[in-house]
Amino acid sequence: MNDLESNHSDPAGSTSPNHDRLDCLHSGDRAVVREIEGRDSAMLRLMAMGLCVGREIAVLRHGNPLIIQLLGARVGLSGVVAHRIIVERSVS
Repeated sequence: MNDLESNHSDPAGSTSPNHDRLDCLHSGDRAVVREIEGRDSAMLRLMAMGLCVGREIAVLRHGNPLIIQLLGARVGLSGVVAHRIIVERSVS
């Protein structure tokens, strides 16, 4: 197997069955961020606001924009941005 093949079979790059995309959660759901896809300006802004792997968030409103609670602040995310955030639902 060459290096290119080994990168494609790396299980760390795939999402786990108990992980969802943020835009799949509903109002009232809580989750922990597990992966952020991309490093463009929108994602870097969110990361600067405190959205990072391991951070717990709450969905205040499902829709477009999706409203989350992040470190005590309400943050609106477009559906496209929310789709690029992989989360693990918290058990209530």
